[in-house]
Amino acid sequence: MTMRHAVRLLLLGTLAAGAMGCAVADTGAFGRLSEEVGALRKEVAAMKGQTAAQAGVDETQGLRRTVADLGSDADRLKSEQLAVSSRLDETQSELRRVADRQAEQEKTLQELRRSVQDIDKRTAAHEGKAGTVGGVPIAGAPPAPPAADPVSAWKSPEEMYEYSVGQVKAGSPKKGRETLAAFVAQNPGHKLVPNALYWKGESYYAEKDYENAILSFQDVVDKYPAGDKAPDAVYKQGLSFLALQDKKNARILFNLVVSKYPKSPAAEMAKKKLAEIK
Repeated sequence: MTMRHAVRLLLLGTLAAGAMGCAVADTGAFGRLSEEVGALRKEVAAMKGQTAAQAGVDETQGLRRTVADLGSDADRLKSEQLAVSSRLDETQSELRRVADRQAEQEKTLQELRRSVQDIDKRTAAHEGKAGTVGGVPIAGAPPAPPAADPVSAWKSPEEMYEYSVGQVKAGSPKKGRETLAAFVAQNPGHKLVPNALYWKGESYYAEKDYENAILSFQDVVDKYPAGDKAPDAVYKQGLSFLALQDKKNARILFNLVVSKYPKSPAAEMAKKKLAEIK
């Protein structure tokens, strides 16, 4: 019996008792009616208790689900926090590794600079260059002799440059170098000056004068580090050190080409050389 049905019977019983009035004279019948009404009231009360208990159960289950959902969210947030913390640790470790590599690279470059300076001093002493250091005039030095090819002998600076490079390639590196030096002196702002300095180094390299070649290639790197010939100059410096049996500095320079000029053709050649060095 549902609560609604029980309530309806209770109301009907009450109305029936009122309607019968004096017609109900049987005390026993009235007593039985009262007992039934009382029983109905107890049943209604029990149903109300069951309904309240069920409502409490539903509310408790709802609270449990909410708590479970909150716990799940907390676990997820904790997992995400741990992931972020892990990534942060990895980033910090990578930054430390980069800093260590930079410090190591700077150290090796300092050693390389000292090697170039030593070469410069040895070359100056060997050639007896009292008035120059590394081919660069110093204060008080006598003026250099005039170029063998005056400016008027060339139709254009480009012709002069092409002739000098042709001499280096054709097996006359000294003559080509002299013309290249004159080209640079006469056209200091020309776009081909970096190339001329590079080919000056090539002229020394062709003569197997590797120490002067290293110094000449260094002029390209120092004066035009972002120029097209800089990667080739560093690569040829590496070859020059390799020819001098200095594998340590050769390896440093080949690695420098790869790291500083990774997209250049010289970088590919440097990788091959690195693979060959034992």
